[in-house]
Amino acid sequence: MPDGLAPVEGGSVTTTPGFHAAGVACGLKPSGALDVGVLAALGPCASGYVDTTSALPSAPVRRNRGLDRSRLRAVVVNAGSANAATGSPGVDDAHAMARRAAVRLALDPGEVAVCSTGTIGDRLAMDLVGPGIDAAAAALGPDGGADFNRAICTTDRAPKGGAFRLALGTGAVTIGAAAKGAGMIRPDMATMLAFITTDAAVDAGDLQAMTAAAAAASFNRISVDAQMSPSDTLLVMAGGDGPPLAGADRDRLGDALAAVCRWLAVQMVKDGEGAEHAVRVLVRGAADAAEAERVARAVGESSLVKTALFGRDPNWGRVSQAVGQALAGRAGEVREPSIAVDGVPFGAPGALEVMGRDEYDLEVGLGRGDGEAELWVSDLGHAYITINAEYHT
Repeated sequence: MPDGLAPVEGGSVTTTPGFHAAGVACGLKPSGALDVGVLAALGPCASGYVDTTSALPSAPVRRNRGLDRSRLRAVVVNAGSANAATGSPGVDDAHAMARRAAVRLALDPGEVAVCSTGTIGDRLAMDLVGPGIDAAAAALGPDGGADFNRAICTTDRAPKGGAFRLALGTGAVTIGAAAKGAGMIRPDMATMLAFITTDAAVDAGDLQAMTAAAAAASFNRISVDAQMSPSDTLLVMAGGDGPPLAGADRDRLGDALAAVCRWLAVQMVKDGEGAEHAVRVLVRGAADAAEAERVARAVGESSLVKTALFGRDPNWGRVSQAVGQALAGRAGEVREPSIAVDGVPFGAPGALEVMGRDEYDLEVGLGRGDGEAELWVSDLGHAYITINAEYHT
């Protein structure tokens, strides 16, 4: 955490003054759990927005890309169906969700983002979603952050969210967060949704730059199963009054936003479907940063490496193989990598103890230059197969 940033006990996305939320059950989840959420600002906002890099984005993402991302004031979210691979009818459904929420919130539809998460390929049951949006809008309140967070979850073992206070030269501001993500998670966003609120006054252009930088340093640095989702979205809304932050305070807000996103992203890795270990892959000594990232992804996303992490097996050859694959055809001498866990060499007896921990670093040294990269990953075990084999049926 940067200096001056501290968690708020029991906080949520609506701990931030000026934001209300709610979550309701409309029947999209067979379990009867909460499945539609609305988060809204009580006044005008600056906003920042980034989404998936998938070539086949979901209908809500396609619809949101036509909005002015600098003035979003609300988001309506459903879980249970991703509204992806649904063609133009799915886009029509996303527009209908925005219009219905906008009417209930007395906003322009262009101020309302839409997100959906769940099974790909199924049309939304709009006869359920519509009344759900009405109910969520009617239930909006400052204490609705926790319900909103639960409503956006799918296979998550627990919601991911909270609130922080950030000390600035001009006074303290609040940052609230709600997020979901546990599977279909890969660098370049993940099957994740994240919504962040703050009462800081910030220029919309600055906020967009902060949002993109925060995503690059967090949600783009995680992997559970190397699969990219069509639905990923990060939305940041800032409803502060007064002159926009500048200078050191603006930089502090950017650092704090990146830290909150990183905190959420690591929770997603720890909650990876069936995961028992969260591991940070640290690659050093690459020819350059791009090569270091290439190796980090090859190691962290290797099924052989991930199953070794699950089995607490310091199998040096699996990491070596992944490095060799990543560096195939690269110029310069390629040596066998140095491999350690929390500073303990893979071949040392203490490696077994380290790999039994819930969290640790897997360090890979290449000896080719000064390039470095890091990637947060989960292991891969039996439960992941069970969850995903039975998810749709």
